[in-house]
Amino acid sequence: MASKSKQDRRPQPEESSSTLLRDLVGGGIALLAVVTPLVSSEGSPERGAELWLAVAWCLLLLLWGVTALAKPKLEIRWGLPEWCLAGFLTWLAFSTWFVAGEGNLRAAFNNFWDYAHLLIAYFLIRQWVVTDAQRHALLTVMICLAAFVSAYALYQYQVLLPAQQAAYRANPEQILLDNGIDPTPGNPVRQLFENRVLNSSEPTATFTLTNSLAGFLVPWLLLSIGWLKNAFGDGPDWKRIGGLTLVVVLAGICLLLTKSRTAWLATIFGLMLIGFYGSGIGKRVSWLVPTIGLTAFLGLFMIGFVTGVLDVEVLSEAPKSVLYRLQYWQGAAAIIAHNPIFGCGLGNFQGYYPQFMLPMASETVADPHNFVFEIWAMAGTPAIALLLAAMVCWSMRLAKNVEPTETEPAKPAEDTPSAKPIWIGAAIAPFIAPLLQMIMQEMTPDFTMVLVGIVPAVIVGLAMQGAPIVRDQRLWLAIALAALLIDLLAAGGIGFPSVAGSLFLLAAVASPSQQTVEVEDWRFKLLPMGCGLVGLMIVILWGIQPSTGRKTQISLANMASRRGDWREMEQRAKLASAADLWSKEGPAMEANIYFEGWANNVDAPLPVRQPLLDAFESSLDETFRRAGHYFPLHFSAGNWYLDIYRQSNDPNHLLQGIDHYREAVRLYPNRAIHHAQLAWALHLAGLREESVAEAEEALRLDDLNPHAERRLEDRLKIHDPGPFSGIENQPAAPAAEIYAKQVMENLRTMGR
Repeated sequence: MASKSKQDRRPQPEESSSTLLRDLVGGGIALLAVVTPLVSSEGSPERGAELWLAVAWCLLLLLWGVTALAKPKLEIRWGLPEWCLAGFLTWLAFSTWFVAGEGNLRAAFNNFWDYAHLLIAYFLIRQWVVTDAQRHALLTVMICLAAFVSAYALYQYQVLLPAQQAAYRANPEQILLDNGIDPTPGNPVRQLFENRVLNSSEPTATFTLTNSLAGFLVPWLLLSIGWLKNAFGDGPDWKRIGGLTLVVVLAGICLLLTKSRTAWLATIFGLMLIGFYGSGIGKRVSWLVPTIGLTAFLGLFMIGFVTGVLDVEVLSEAPKSVLYRLQYWQGAAAIIAHNPIFGCGLGNFQGYYPQFMLPMASETVADPHNFVFEIWAMAGTPAIALLLAAMVCWSMRLAKNVEPTETEPAKPAEDTPSAKPIWIGAAIAPFIAPLLQMIMQEMTPDFTMVLVGIVPAVIVGLAMQGAPIVRDQRLWLAIALAALLIDLLAAGGIGFPSVAGSLFLLAAVASPSQQTVEVEDWRFKLLPMGCGLVGLMIVILWGIQPSTGRKTQISLANMASRRGDWREMEQRAKLASAADLWSKEGPAMEANIYFEGWANNVDAPLPVRQPLLDAFESSLDETFRRAGHYFPLHFSAGNWYLDIYRQSNDPNHLLQGIDHYREAVRLYPNRAIHHAQLAWALHLAGLREESVAEAEEALRLDDLNPHAERRLEDRLKIHDPGPFSGIENQPAAPAAEIYAKQVMENLRTMGR
């Protein structure tokens, strides 16, 4: 009998290992779900800060795949929506590689993994979160996170922002220099910075953008209100009423302080749905009715933009914030028309959008502030078709399951994981976030947000302990999702893990948990583990390793620059270029170093400086090979060659500058200063007719431009250092006090 008992216990170590891995996956899911909004930057994808999140999710997929191998019969929750999402991700991969050539492949690759890790998160949540207790735990920790972030935002509003403004008023010049801004009074860049620092009181909390903070809060505020309605109906449950009221108050005040009209509109829309479908009357009306109506309206609106039936002129009476978005969408529609299949490339919208900007638009935005236009413009028609198909299939699946959620069985299966790992992972996350932020953002760890936000988060978490909330659960989740989609339609952020993470988490939790695919063949059971392993290797070898090497070398080059060590700068810039063969940052820094070395070494004869010039041109060519569709660099190259011409007196250098100015005009045709600078360079080359034509175009565009910081009349001047000492056969530069508009008017007069 004892022998038999020992035999019965022999598998237990293996089962224990499998259970440990399974719980580790669950804790990792909660940890990453909570930590992502605390560390994501919403910055340029080229930096690659969010690649570390992709590494973590790939590792979790790998671990889940290992646990799957231990099961004799693997049950995977998979259906038509998941097939559409798999096709969507596959198409994103195809479109990423088509960026190589003109676009920025580094930005595209990094942005692809933003989407990839969001879909991996969706898949893992679908597989792991299957009981009411697990759903309740994961949703509760996200609501606690909303309280955490809102408390920190209020602290930022009351303490940090006033302190920042006081510090700027005490020493503005030093702060401007620290931020790389020319402190000269009247500088338009300084004025923009001052408006942002002194006149802006909107908190951002752990986010970079105010709209991102607002977008994150919208669904969790609405879910809290839905649960609050349940708490009043169940008893009432005063403990939960108190905790949820705290969340609603904190998040509501924070949402008001963001001044995000899009988030306000989305919240009002969600509140209307809660009021309607939370009543007896609303439950007799299918939620598909308003969904189909709203989708049809928005679809017709967007088709009108793509086809040109609607344009900004038609809607010119709209409020300013709405008008700006219409400008973004019209530019995105033009990108779609020119790149309908593969788009302009993930992470490359900002490089292509200026080519289609309207003359009255000012901001070269990184996305069109609309998730449909964003995916469509950057990844092409198949990508947006597959994503919308996934949404439709998901909605149909939800409609077929009319019950709010599957009730948890009285006796869970032995292999059903508990909710405890979710609570543990979420509890650890706030303390890990500052350390992870140090790695991702290269900044000193700051635990202030933990000290401020942990108390309300713990209060809410303790208040929500007890029986899982089941009644109307799927209704509240669907409403929260709908409101978040409304926000993404006018604020964007589908590519930001800190915002879009909530979208995919809610979609996964709201999905029915019945299994749809059973896998017994070990070869198919290897697939999740294989995908996780391959993804992990790709992200590390092609993402983390080159990006980290590049950033390290560029940081060291900047330190050498502050020491005045030119040789060290050159060496570090070369190492940065070699470390990351897809990024333009390394060769662009090299080109700038060689230009400065050539231009500042004025005592050396031109033949002695020729190697520097050759190295400059080689670095510049490499930069454009990696990211040719980038107007700021072409404009800078035009200025560099103009400076070189003034010293070398070689007309070929002037013609090279003109070529780069022309390319800047092609990539940003409605920018007045681009035409003005090209007109001046053509004037120096003796091409009078072309010079006059460009001068007239510059003046025309300047009249259409309503933004003071881009005016030729009293803001911008022509770049030209003038003839170098000893050179007498070149035309003089414009007087230092003359602005670009007067120079253009003089050129136009000379051509008559």
